[in-house]
Amino acid sequence: MLSKFRKYIEAFVANSKEYPVVFAIAAGLYSFIYVYHSNFMLVNSGFQFVIFLCAYLLLPIVVFVISWQIIKRLKFLSKLQHYLLPILNAVFFGFYFIGRIYGFHERKIILAYLIGFTLLAILLRKQYKKIVVIQFIMAFVAFVCLLPTLYRATFDSDEWQTQPDAIVKTKFNKFPNIYVIQPDGYVNFAELAKDPYSFDNEEFEYYLKKKKFKLYKNFRSNYTSTILSNSSLFAMKHHYKGKQLFGAREVIAGNNPVIETLKNNDYQTFLFIENPYLLLNRPTIQYDSCNFSMDEVPWFGFGAFGMRKKLIDPLEETIRNNRGKRNFYFIEKIAPGHITTFKNQAQTLEVERENYLEQLKEANQWLRFITQVIVKNDPNSLIVIAADHGGYVGLNYTKELFEKQTDKKLIYSAFSSALAIKWPDNIAPAYDDQLKTSVNLFRTIFTYLGDNPKLLDNLQPDTSHSIINKNAPSGVYEYIDSDGNVVFRKVD
Repeated sequence: MLSKFRKYIEAFVANSKEYPVVFAIAAGLYSFIYVYHSNFMLVNSGFQFVIFLCAYLLLPIVVFVISWQIIKRLKFLSKLQHYLLPILNAVFFGFYFIGRIYGFHERKIILAYLIGFTLLAILLRKQYKKIVVIQFIMAFVAFVCLLPTLYRATFDSDEWQTQPDAIVKTKFNKFPNIYVIQPDGYVNFAELAKDPYSFDNEEFEYYLKKKKFKLYKNFRSNYTSTILSNSSLFAMKHHYKGKQLFGAREVIAGNNPVIETLKNNDYQTFLFIENPYLLLNRPTIQYDSCNFSMDEVPWFGFGAFGMRKKLIDPLEETIRNNRGKRNFYFIEKIAPGHITTFKNQAQTLEVERENYLEQLKEANQWLRFITQVIVKNDPNSLIVIAADHGGYVGLNYTKELFEKQTDKKLIYSAFSSALAIKWPDNIAPAYDDQLKTSVNLFRTIFTYLGDNPKLLDNLQPDTSHSIINKNAPSGVYEYIDSDGNVVFRKVD
């Protein structure tokens, strides 16, 4: 088998025949596969598959075949015929390859590389079929690396979402409008006052208390990314994943027991997000209304983080238009965020801290405005401010958490997250002292709304987890136990 394949390659390289389609496929195949290998969770919809297939494979094939037919028919271009396919291959391969590294918006960098790739193609014209073979080998290696991801995507079970009781059938006795506001990366109030944040947040905390919010100063998330944290939040269950969770965006977009429970109690559901990050792989939105349509979600994801929709004015209009109905709102604000994600982009610890705190001040101002609007229009509603994770201040970059950490303040900097709740009639339930982590937030709220303390019998462990890939055997580890102690136990 291998010997036949080797002979086929040798015959391909040795003969003088030109293969426009083969050269075209070689130009885009590696990048096509690599997109899925590096960003599978962002591009795993059928719609995106068709788009990427057209962009990376069909487009080169069309361009190569048409260009080849034109140059064959125009005699004055015949001398360039032997250079056409190598140059086209080099340009397309270089554009895809360099674009993925630097970003397709870096036009000057891409142009410089393309000039270099073109000159190289001209110089190596007679050997260029060997380069095409190398491109196919690169694609094959990328595909082999992709296979474990494809396997997990195919066979990973969603049984982790199964509830231990009939919580989705809970019948509410109270029906306040519910507002869950998520300021991305807002660290818990208790941690803000400590090193490494060392920030005086008293003025904003006083504002919240004056508005009858109860602050939960030891609250934290169970996971350290928006996707992993929110999927657990809305599923009301642990998934014990540290990197890829297949179907996570589908859960967040409404395919979850929280939305099911609310709809079973005749609630309308509204999703307000500042940018379409949660929708990049085009999940089915099961909220009754979303402020982003799929037509607004970038096909390739480019520019998604730069998109910013106003939230407060549209929210106020929606509140006014839906008076007299039972309404649930999930509102995500991309602020204050967190420190730099990657090592090669990180600045000094103090600069990262200052940048985060500046964003925190802006988040405080925004939270003032939105809570004032809600209280003015819906004074006896249930308002929850719940962050998805901390700000990571004190670490050099966020992914440093994936290297085994033992310093409690750094671990809590990543997991500790803000929680403040304005309960209807300003009366918090007696059992809210059990509210320690985000996985149990909605179960506690539904216990309150349904006057059903039995739901608390199935609280999830208040543990916090992260993937570790350095300074310890790779895997998902429990970083914080249910009592708030820093531990380091591998999850089976």
